[in-house]
Amino acid sequence: PMSNDTTVHLIVYSNDQKEITCALAYLKNKDKSAELEFEEIKYNSLMGYFFRMYGFANENGYFTPITGEDGEIYDLLSRFPGLEIDGHYKDEYTAGELEYGYIKSQGDKSEDTPMICLKIALPSLYKSGGWQGKKFSSLGDFVFPLLAPFYYEGGSTSYPYNQNNLVTCEYYCEADEDLKVELWEETIQYLKKLRVPKDTLLIEECYYRETVMREEKVWGQESEDSSKVTKYEVDTFLNALDPANASTPKDLLDNPDELILNDLEFSDEDGNNVMHLAAISGKLKEFPPAFFTTENFLVKNKHAVSVRELAIENGYADQLPESIKMENFEELFKQASFLQKLKENGNHEAVQNIINSFPNPLFTP
Repeated sequence: PMSNDTTVHLIVYSNDQKEITCALAYLKNKDKSAELEFEEIKYNSLMGYFFRMYGFANENGYFTPITGEDGEIYDLLSRFPGLEIDGHYKDEYTAGELEYGYIKSQGDKSEDTPMICLKIALPSLYKSGGWQGKKFSSLGDFVFPLLAPFYYEGGSTSYPYNQNNLVTCEYYCEADEDLKVELWEETIQYLKKLRVPKDTLLIEECYYRETVMREEKVWGQESEDSSKVTKYEVDTFLNALDPANASTPKDLLDNPDELILNDLEFSDEDGNNVMHLAAISGKLKEFPPAFFTTENFLVKNKHAVSVRELAIENGYADQLPESIKMENFEELFKQASFLQKLKENGNHEAVQNIINSFPNPLFTP
């Protein structure tokens, strides 16, 4: 059935800067019955030029719909055929992806879904005197990509016109139950690392029904009422989001007990992440256990030298796990990985023949 109330979250993108600029100008200036909000055009290597758009429409017979062949999105695509649009929708009856950017997929709201929606509420951000010329509506573009090493489908930001309106960043992605737990924990860790204000809340909402499933104070027992959060604390958080103020891998070594796995995504001009630098300076022993995986020790910098090799070269082999210290470890690990794949595919005889000729202490038949 046609729904009276439909909301959409969209990403509009194109490789043609002129076309997407004209499309955004058209949307801002046309007469429309839908309530639409737009972010400014940005660029990245994956999508080219893009902007995010949030929309709401009353789709009954008296108003122009936002979805379908008579809707606002289809009108935009028909006028600017070079555009691509990805997005999701929610209405009174169904929710899901928008096929071709404008057709409802008719997903059942009551069905089991892997979608998770997390909302970061920042009550005291109204105290900021400004954010280096940036708009609060672009806050999500700085927060979302760095939150955790998970792909997110999309998100939006609401921002205050006065003290009574919260700034909220909402993002959503596919996540099973285990990943939901991990995503929740990683998000809190990262927000603390950014020194978010002490009144910040993390909220999980049902993606389809928008009901609150879970709510938690990011700072736990250290949390404070908004009235006690100072302007300095708010500005410190906002400044930390600016790439120009971002920590380098070398800076991260100062507090290894506060590291999170996402910190491995950052590297210096030589391709060294924080573990490479720790291997050089002898600080691997101070790292949390979660970092001690074979894959992390084998990551190479731009000079094709791994964390493991740097630790050995600089006299800190004693800080490596025992198995990783052995000679020819990388070759043995590659062979063990290959043998494991053969085993999983049922090639047990081939595995045994290889082991008989080339014993591998890292592989268990």
